[in-house]
Amino acid sequence: MWLKVLLAALCVVMLSACNEEIQLSQGNVGRLNDSGIAIGHFSKDGTKLVTFDNQKQIQVWNVATQQVEFTVPKEKTPEFVRDVALSEDLKMLVIASESELAFWSLSKGKLVTKVAFGGVTPGAVITAMAISPKNDKAIVAMADGTINMADLHTQINNRFAPHSRPVQHVFWDDKGELFVTGAQDGKLALWKFGSAEPIFMKEFDHRVTSVAVRDDFSALFASDALNEQVVTSLTDGQSISELQYMSRFKVFRKALFIKGSELLATSSSKSHLSIWNAKNGEELGTWQISFVHDGATIVDMYAADRHTLLTLSSDGILEAWTLNALAQR
Repeated sequence: MWLKVLLAALCVVMLSACNEEIQLSQGNVGRLNDSGIAIGHFSKDGTKLVTFDNQKQIQVWNVATQQVEFTVPKEKTPEFVRDVALSEDLKMLVIASESELAFWSLSKGKLVTKVAFGGVTPGAVITAMAISPKNDKAIVAMADGTINMADLHTQINNRFAPHSRPVQHVFWDDKGELFVTGAQDGKLALWKFGSAEPIFMKEFDHRVTSVAVRDDFSALFASDALNEQVVTSLTDGQSISELQYMSRFKVFRKALFIKGSELLATSSSKSHLSIWNAKNGEELGTWQISFVHDGATIVDMYAADRHTLLTLSSDGILEAWTLNALAQR
């Protein structure tokens, strides 16, 4: 009897080892720089990248050629950069400093305007921002939990404080009407622009560390700082699945729903990429990213479809991953 048990256990181990041998990485697409990336974001269509590196330089890149298309002059770079973003139409670069947004025209290569923002608490700094798809609105989140809902055309700003801690996650829907916020107070909420009443709000026991939203705004993923990672419907706030894994807990930094699939990609603080089935929470596998320095992490991810995933690491490495092998798991 004990022999049958041992053989069964060995089969499980062998199957697990075979699963781990599935190769997703196509290798390095390239390394953007040697100084490392502090903040990096792919454009909506994945053709461009904007980075803020450890030399305090802000640059816009062509992903296909890995060539710099625009660099913000050092003398016009804020002393403290809180966030950077490219507009959906790729015409504008937006830079968040501690107290204002700077709008740069990429076609003209010059600063267009600056807009100041604050919190309900004096001295509160910007912690996150997002520009609407039509470039007509901005959500600017603050360290004291304040949310600024700004109409950039009318210059009307509605300010309210639904959170008690820094807000670090903001996402727009594709119409520029709804947005999601996640904060260190553990609150995650869906809002309609102009209203201070949430459509729904979910509270975690610990701070929200990562958030991802489906492109069609049908669902979101959120993780707290300890052991709660859930996929939630954005139509009614009901839970769809909870991520399942063997270890006692995992750290989740970045997350991305893979278009046209039930796959969810997440990154850790230990140079790891994990892929999940978002429908049932099953972990499909975890792989190590390419890195130069210990502790390198994924700063952003992009997937145009269900076949290929691109990751950008804090080492400045672009890496491509083929997801087709996961269809059999």
